[in-house]
Amino acid sequence: MGILRKYRKSNKKFGFKKFIILLFSLVMTTFAWFAYSKILNTYLNLHIAAWDMEYYINDEKKENPIGIDFPILYPQMEEQTVKIDIKNNGEALVDIDYHIESITLAGVTYELVPEGEQNTTENFVNITVPVITQDPETGEMLAKGYIINDLEKFPFTIEVEHSLQVLPNNSGYLTVKANWIGDNDELDSEWGYKVGKYFIDNPDATSAVNISLSIDSYQADAEIQSGAGSLPSTVATRPYLPTSDYSKLDGTDLDTGLVIKDSLGNEYVWIEVPKLASTYPTAGINIKEFTDEEYTKIENDLQAYTATYRSGAITSDQYYSDEATGLTSTAYSELKKKMLKSVYQNGGFYIGRYEAGIATVRKNHTSVAGLVPQSQANLYPFNYVTCSEAQALANRVPSGEKTSSLMFGIQWNLVQKFIESKAVAQGTNISTIQSLLKTNSTSWGNYESTKYEITDGNVKYSTNNGSTWFNAPYNKTSSGKTLLTAGAIGTFGKQNVFDLAGNVWEWTLEYSSNTSNPCTIRGGAYESTSSENNTNTVSNGYPSFSYFSIGFRVSIY
Repeated sequence: MGILRKYRKSNKKFGFKKFIILLFSLVMTTFAWFAYSKILNTYLNLHIAAWDMEYYINDEKKENPIGIDFPILYPQMEEQTVKIDIKNNGEALVDIDYHIESITLAGVTYELVPEGEQNTTENFVNITVPVITQDPETGEMLAKGYIINDLEKFPFTIEVEHSLQVLPNNSGYLTVKANWIGDNDELDSEWGYKVGKYFIDNPDATSAVNISLSIDSYQADAEIQSGAGSLPSTVATRPYLPTSDYSKLDGTDLDTGLVIKDSLGNEYVWIEVPKLASTYPTAGINIKEFTDEEYTKIENDLQAYTATYRSGAITSDQYYSDEATGLTSTAYSELKKKMLKSVYQNGGFYIGRYEAGIATVRKNHTSVAGLVPQSQANLYPFNYVTCSEAQALANRVPSGEKTSSLMFGIQWNLVQKFIESKAVAQGTNISTIQSLLKTNSTSWGNYESTKYEITDGNVKYSTNNGSTWFNAPYNKTSSGKTLLTAGAIGTFGKQNVFDLAGNVWEWTLEYSSNTSNPCTIRGGAYESTSSENNTNTVSNGYPSFSYFSIGFRVSIY
């Protein structure tokens, strides 16, 4: 080893590394086809009787314990990954775990030493306890651990990542990744020599690393809560926290409307869109690649799922012009795909509990530069904005790796379907709730003909389109046009979503199919009469149009 170290520090410092890589290239050319054809050994140790679990690599079924081979191992190599698809064909929710049976490096079998225990032989690896984490994109709870992660002893790491649970009739995964960083001359030389010599001495060898790993499955006692703050979840929907600044609002749940709140007091409601075969009969519930064809299937399935609220639809989620929404054709398409993917993967999305609000009164169309919309009770409606301005404002709401924007039309319909589904689950007749959403929403929304009494002194109202505001109490005993601050009355909310019906119209990202007025507004307003007094009503405006009775609502996905 002293000779090798001296050689590495000479003027021919990179010669040995090049020699090793060349050697591997020659060896691997001969054996690569054979190694990859035998990546997995097959043994029998399954819990099939209990859960009917199956394990696959590249669509080839395998059995426990699984022998994982890494045919190559050299400094600064590309990351090597073996992915095992875990399929749960049963009806039970299953917990996933694993344990290492054995590990062999360059022909030498190493002692497995669990974290906190002492080795009894010279050749050993410390097996770390996996850490539970969350996928930032999907919200799925994962476990990550290392088989090898001792850079004073090994110049490479071997990491394991796997799903914590696999839903009934669904799939999860386990991956094993090998990385050789290649920044430690001494260890690179030592292990490069070991690996190279092993292949020279064993010309029939097919792998530099072999790991025997068993995947264990157990019937879950309960669904693991996804996201920090222990957000409730089910088989069909998995809420998440957009950033660490958000937390669950106490007293809210999935049955009555789950609410999250940021440190500034802005509140958002989880709109459940169940990830079930019944929701996605065409797309299915196992999409992984998300091709254009699959996005189309997802969108079509969601349109069918919300068909009641698309009856006679004259709008669509399609690009019209940069001026209409402030988005290019490419940006619009990518934003819609991101929304569809997030809704599909997580079983829902967030919307503002309240219409977008602002602390100061807007009396005309003025600049929105530097402003960020809020979602809080008792704020003035953020009105006098064009559709493109509303989209730009919505996008400013902090959402971490998620996205904030206006709702697409399918999202508006999904909110109505969500309210319908929860109302039916709570005992309301389906025809009754559909009528409240589609025909007449005056019993839970602020329209011209709505009558109500407000006793909360924090609420403000205006009878002259927002020019002058007064503090409640206020008793509206006859028809009239009265604009209110957000969330003025408890009965104006359904599933913790306030003012979806009336108060101010809300811009969406839909194309209205009207070339003169391509921008779409939904839900009616405080000045709307009988033809527009329901949440399902649709109207439109031209790209530069702003008005005292038009606002918007933020969506996060």
